[in-house]
Amino acid sequence: MPFSVWMGMKFAPGGHSTFFALLNTFVHIVMYFYYMVAAMGPEYQKYIWWKKYLTSLQMVQFVLIMSHQFQLLFTECDYPRGFMIWIGLHGVLFLGLFSDFYKAKYVDSSKKSKEKSLQNGSSGLCMPILDDSVPQQNGVSSYATIYNKEYNSCYSNGTNNGYVANNNTEKKIA
Repeated sequence: MPFSVWMGMKFAPGGHSTFFALLNTFVHIVMYFYYMVAAMGPEYQKYIWWKKYLTSLQMVQFVLIMSHQFQLLFTECDYPRGFMIWIGLHGVLFLGLFSDFYKAKYVDSSKKSKEKSLQNGSSGLCMPILDDSVPQQNGVSSYATIYNKEYNSCYSNGTNNGYVANNNTEKKIA
């Protein structure tokens, strides 16, 4: 993406190039807001129920970018044809990647969960079925939890006093 934006600014600034950049910026604002809430910890997981819709928004973005770029195949505009194809193909590529993710995460997993429930005759009581409705710790808080366990096991009183307890002796951390 940085290379594409540099190419756009160097060889086709303004005009037609601004659409995909502004649309992509808007979607990234929404996406990073989602990441911020997810990183705030498990107690905020209930507020990010819209993860599936964020992926849908990203796919709509790619369709709009492709449509906007490929319209120049039928309309004359003073815009570099190579760049139009380059950005349009980015839209095709990312639409394919995000569609695969959406299918694997939201379509196939829900089918598998339903099939498994029907096969077992239960709703997952014998074998837990993970889904997005159950709050999960995200990568940041999981790391913090692991770090805190390791941190508290190393320090004798659980505080950062600069000493590590090791074989009943204390060594000063440099």
